[in-house]
Amino acid sequence: MSKAGKHTISISPSIGKYSGHVLLPDADMEIYLNPVERTLFCLFLAHPEGIFADNLLLHWQELQSLYERESLYDDPVLRDAALESLCAESKRVFYANISRIKKKFVAALGARKAGGYYIKRYPNGLYRTLATLSPPTPLSLHPPQSLCSLRSKRTPSGYKASLSGR
Repeated sequence: MSKAGKHTISISPSIGKYSGHVLLPDADMEIYLNPVERTLFCLFLAHPEGIFADNLLLHWQELQSLYERESLYDDPVLRDAALESLCAESKRVFYANISRIKKKFVAALGARKAGGYYIKRYPNGLYRTLATLSPPTPLSLHPPQSLCSLRSKRTPSGYKASLSGR
């Protein structure tokens, strides 16, 4: 059975780039993700095929572009330091953020319903989320049409990007 259309979420910066909420319109709730979690979540939304943890550095430019929009840091050195720790060889920060994202979705939806939203590791070693853009279109990581800054009048804040799981 296909999971298409079962999971609808929105990424919304509510009142500016720092609020970082994931809206779950079907459940009438929202989940806060900090800038690093939100950057990581957006990266995996842009790569529905999945990413190996050891290959995170191959996506450095995408991470920089996403984190520049999400970060509270205006200093590029501080932003790069945060991304370097995320991509570090030990993967401690990566695993901690994946775990926090999962915990937030599970707390909001329950374990069974949350499975289609959070990033998880599959037996082949790939990390991915079942959430995808709906309708499937290429994800632009350049302003103003990035996932985290699409505009619509459908949310109170005026920003929305719809996603649905597979």
